[in-house]
Amino acid sequence: MKNTTRRLAAVIATGALIAAGLTLTATAANADVLPGAITLYAAGSHVDQTQAGTYDPTKIITSGSSTASPMFWGIAINGTCPVGYRDASQTYAFQGGANKGAVSQKVTAAEDGVYGTNGLKPADTFVKMDEFSTIPGNNLYVANKALDGITTPLASGAFELRYYCFADFQNRDFVNDKFFSLSLNYDLTSHTWSVPVSKINTTTSVTAGADQTAKTVAIASTIKKSSDSSVATAATGSVTVNQTAPTAAALGTATVSNGIATFTTGVLTPGTYTFTVTYGGDTAYNGSTSSTASATINGANSGSTNITFTVDAGSAGGLTLSNVPAAVDLGHATVNGGLLTASNATAFAGITVTDNRAVNSAAWNLTGQMGAFTNGTYTLTGNVLGWAPFVQSGPATAGATVAANAPGLATSAQLATAPVTSGSPVSTVGAALNVAIPQNSATGTYTGVLTLTLV
Repeated sequence: MKNTTRRLAAVIATGALIAAGLTLTATAANADVLPGAITLYAAGSHVDQTQAGTYDPTKIITSGSSTASPMFWGIAINGTCPVGYRDASQTYAFQGGANKGAVSQKVTAAEDGVYGTNGLKPADTFVKMDEFSTIPGNNLYVANKALDGITTPLASGAFELRYYCFADFQNRDFVNDKFFSLSLNYDLTSHTWSVPVSKINTTTSVTAGADQTAKTVAIASTIKKSSDSSVATAATGSVTVNQTAPTAAALGTATVSNGIATFTTGVLTPGTYTFTVTYGGDTAYNGSTSSTASATINGANSGSTNITFTVDAGSAGGLTLSNVPAAVDLGHATVNGGLLTASNATAFAGITVTDNRAVNSAAWNLTGQMGAFTNGTYTLTGNVLGWAPFVQSGPATAGATVAANAPGLATSAQLATAPVTSGSPVSTVGAALNVAIPQNSATGTYTGVLTLTLV
């Protein structure tokens, strides 16, 4: 691989970030990036102060000051330097594929163990270094300077923290030597570094209703999660309302509350108007832009009547569960592949969910959990029961099949779910039931309770 190609590949290396643990599992874009999760710690993270060490999870850091020295007090990686790259290790800051300088001193294989395990010895199974180990205090090999104190200043934006494994510490090869990588953000204005935040994608819907008396239009927008189209009730921030026809104009903003924002225009002249709404996003949600919505303001020679009606609280009705079978007999268990099995594919059916709630209510979920089966003094856990959910009618979606014993229904599982739709939707659902028990189970009739819960 040519050097220019290797440097570009290092820039575009991607990974799965886990913000709570400040970890990045690198997916190698080239042979130089090592797969491994990096975790950074504040001072005092080392609980028992031995080389293998127990680390305090409350000391994990996901952000910090770039003027603090050292940048961090502990580092852990669930991997080690590969064979052939165990002469020395050192931590650097890279930006745009360029080396901006070291944040620690170089540690050699001979010094492995001074501040913990640096992944250079054949016996090492991880990297764990901090301010303690055999020399408490200043952790020179872990981090010995502030991020702002590296050789070349960083620009605001994304950068990498690279833990390098060198084949020859006297001839460090930043192109071909191996490294673990952690993606971070740097803010030059506030002098801080932080973990990139993975935000939730959204969609924005819009409606427009004309008030012919006031000659205004009320524009209502709803922010929803892209993943399941549920209302993003935790979203904050504001929306920007734009008129797109008959002329383009920025009309103003409205605050998002419980995922909804409403804006009323000023007085408009007669005509048909179209509008769009753009949600700006917040720290947890990405922004999105709606499609257009139209409304007409009638002219002077036309007449109009405002018609109103009121829906009182509670009029929409509620969510009810009915027709749950009182009992289901699975029949006589027979030998099947070293187990005793029994099943009934039709009796647990006709279960009815009636959803009369108001629109924008959360989707309903019907779950089931099996208690223990008993036969006199002999007991079997609810795990022996499995099911294959199905929908007989209505807008519901069946839950996943749960196999008996793997994992079984001792833990709650979804039978069906459905979003709120217009009208008074009724869904009828059921499940084929089956049990699989040890072949040497005691003879007799086993009885247990399967509990359904609708929320």
